[in-house]
Amino acid sequence: MNSCNIERQRTVYTVKPLAAFGAYRKRIRSLIDSTMLPKLILVLLLLIGTACHRPSAKIGATLTPVPDSAKTVSRTEMPKIADYSRYLKAGDEFMTIGNEPSWSLVINSSKNYLRFKTSGADSISVPMPQRNVDSNGRVRFSAETSQGTLTVLFRPDSCVDSMLGQQFDYRVDVTYNGKTYAGCGASLRELSLLNDIWVLQTLNGQTISATAGRGGPPRLDIQLAEGRVTGTTGCNRLTGPLKADTRQLKFGSLATTRMACMGETARLEGDFLETLSQTLTYRVANGMLTLLHDNKPVMTFRKTD
Repeated sequence: MNSCNIERQRTVYTVKPLAAFGAYRKRIRSLIDSTMLPKLILVLLLLIGTACHRPSAKIGATLTPVPDSAKTVSRTEMPKIADYSRYLKAGDEFMTIGNEPSWSLVINSSKNYLRFKTSGADSISVPMPQRNVDSNGRVRFSAETSQGTLTVLFRPDSCVDSMLGQQFDYRVDVTYNGKTYAGCGASLRELSLLNDIWVLQTLNGQTISATAGRGGPPRLDIQLAEGRVTGTTGCNRLTGPLKADTRQLKFGSLATTRMACMGETARLEGDFLETLSQTLTYRVANGMLTLLHDNKPVMTFRKTD
């Protein structure tokens, strides 16, 4: 017999005096009017349903529990990529921003100026002063003005702007007209070095031959001011958006032509595009560009002449 079937039981009714019957009727009415009765009925129905619909051992065996490791996985997210495109378009080498009061400073060696702007009257533009770098990597600029000496000190240290939530490479102090302004800044020299044509040399630890691919190995033409990259995969041409700051770069959705690639050329193209889709940091030194994922080099490029 199914354990879930409810066996009907014979109920024996006993005749009571009318007064007793009236009392029972009042008690029944009070139970019906009570808010507890619907709750008791709901609990009873749930208990019956649970007992009647238990999964069988065969069905239970097909249910796969989530492993503990999957519950405790955490990801370290990279900081948001800062947008330096307007500074790169202007050719600025250093930039700084600060708050309370709001102020900014840019230094442009190619156009020979240092511009300091505040929300008040303490704004000035002077010819770019000489740069002095000490053994600790601190960069100092000093210029004489009609209001006295303007001093700018870039100290290598992680700095987060309180308004933007953006991370910078330097803490910056500006002293001018008897006041000191504190803020965060960046040197755009290494970032600007990305603007070039780069030919792939190694991919995931494997050396890429100069004759690899169709028409040569993959290459990238980076144009930061426009926020774009063009190039080849070793088989097809590619183009798409690109963002970069002083630490990391991110390739957007890359569009490619659709020429058929075979064998090693197809494998090279697939590995190249897959690696570009990862979160990457970079280093530029001695005409070489190194792209890293999780602090491990995954690609190296050589600057073309």
